[in-house]
Amino acid sequence: LFLNYKIPYYIDGPGGLININDRYKIETNSNIKGSINLTYVSEYKASICTYLVAKIDKNLDIYKKDEIVMTNETEKESEYRGQILLKEANDNAIITAFKKANKPIEIKRQNLVIVYVEEYAKTNLKIGDQIISINNIPVSSLDEAKKIISKNNNSKINIKVKNNNKEYDKYAYIKNNLIGVLLSYDRKIVTTPNVKINYKKNEYGSSGGLMASLAIYNKLVNEDITHGFKIAGTGTIDENGKVGEIEGIKYKLKGAVRKKAKVFFAPKGSNYNTAIKLKNKYNYNIDIVKVDKIDDALNYLKTLKED
Repeated sequence: LFLNYKIPYYIDGPGGLININDRYKIETNSNIKGSINLTYVSEYKASICTYLVAKIDKNLDIYKKDEIVMTNETEKESEYRGQILLKEANDNAIITAFKKANKPIEIKRQNLVIVYVEEYAKTNLKIGDQIISINNIPVSSLDEAKKIISKNNNSKINIKVKNNNKEYDKYAYIKNNLIGVLLSYDRKIVTTPNVKINYKKNEYGSSGGLMASLAIYNKLVNEDITHGFKIAGTGTIDENGKVGEIEGIKYKLKGAVRKKAKVFFAPKGSNYNTAIKLKNKYNYNIDIVKVDKIDDALNYLKTLKED
């Protein structure tokens, strides 16, 4: 019992693959022989026993609780943030995939929502606040918000928000063109054909955006872009198909190698550089492909030939 006592540390290690072909229901191409897979990090709260094991096992890393959990947000707020970021990632993936496949898509509604507030922020904004206007100017995009903030640097701005169907007048002080909040999009998107998304409650975050866009695209086109192979990778995606870096690349790569994936897509920059170093160090049998945008992944997949 003593060894099972929980302590304020977290342990991270190699994860595995999640085949997301069935996460997106679209009544189109179903002749898919291979798989498109999310990669993930295995993370759990440490006990005295698992802490001692992690000290010995080189595949595991130990982190203090405050390195993993935000000190100024509740567990419920953290879960909300993860769910909103997952929704934004899926929205961006849908927009990117439908544009690439030349399929009809319309954004019916787009709102900006507060998903995190920094400890240093001088504001009464809260997680879940939906921004309506800043200094009486209607705002529905990050670019609109940034323009107003840059014009009012080092001053106080008035922000009208909506939360739980009620409107509130709030404020924030700008310093170095920042107000200390993380914003995410909440959109209503209509597509033809329709996309039904099926994720589990414990699955959240934005790092699967690239792979989601590939999985959706694969169901919109006639050719199976996997060519029968197990395709893995990671990276965020924006509505223009731009791929962004993520955390935990070494754990995700190792999980893909263990599950014998054919390819691992890694975001351009430090993610890709780390992945290549690990492949060379451990002689991993996997193709590591650098991606800056979705086109890089699609162009590589065109070079694959079925065994």
